[in-house]
Amino acid sequence: MIGRGEIAVVGAAESTKIGKVPGMSQIMLHADAALNAMAECGLKPSDIDGVACVGPMMPQQIAHYLGITPKWVDGTGVGGCSFMLHVRHAAAAIHAGYAKTILITHGESGNSRINATPRPPEPESLNGQFEVPYGPFGPPTLFPIPVLRYMKTRGVTHEDLATVSVVTREWAGKNPRAMFRDPITVDDVLGSRMIAYPFRILQCCLVTDGGGALILTSSDRAKDFPTKPVYILGTGDRWRPTWSRRWRTSPPRAPSAWRGRRPSRRRGSTVRMSIT
Repeated sequence: MIGRGEIAVVGAAESTKIGKVPGMSQIMLHADAALNAMAECGLKPSDIDGVACVGPMMPQQIAHYLGITPKWVDGTGVGGCSFMLHVRHAAAAIHAGYAKTILITHGESGNSRINATPRPPEPESLNGQFEVPYGPFGPPTLFPIPVLRYMKTRGVTHEDLATVSVVTREWAGKNPRAMFRDPITVDDVLGSRMIAYPFRILQCCLVTDGGGALILTSSDRAKDFPTKPVYILGTGDRWRPTWSRRWRTSPPRAPSAWRGRRPSRRRGSTVRMSIT
């Protein structure tokens, strides 16, 4: 079991430019942030023995690009929270002795799309079969239905949702590198262009170019670095496949996707069917 404060973050940096960076590809943004983090804590690529990042860029690509020979890699992908899991996994790897100094990177040419790798779902996957053919793709079109259910169940209003964007912009205003820093109001949010009900343009994430990186090591080594370490006090994660519950409670029967109760032999009985 990892001890409280046993692992420390000794380096953290972003890419040199953020927002619109048409002169750098996706892997260059990864590398730029990584090199900035290394420079901050006085390391070079040969000092790194663990690498973690998420697709479409794989850790072996980052390692090769930077000239790192890793003993441990992690390419776990669960969306926007992937990097928190990378921190958790890196802490476990350092604790277990698989690596001593681990680099976690992210980079995306989301705005300029320079050498950006497309990420279409595999046609045979559940998403490829049951979602993509009907149009939903990406958070703005995948979130509305569960959010509407949440709003109905919990009594959340449109104004409540809009407040999230207002507060997020308020925090962005404190960051000189943020793309948009001007304050907005709930009325501004609710008056902005509709994207997919109930979400409007000011409730959607910005698409930007940029990268970020962290460097982790054990706390007993942290004192050897010029930076002030940030110690990890605890981590946790929970994961369940989106489709697992419905398949577990009502497994599909090949070749069709429906199942039904066999009708009773008694006169006047009815057939009951449910779609799974």
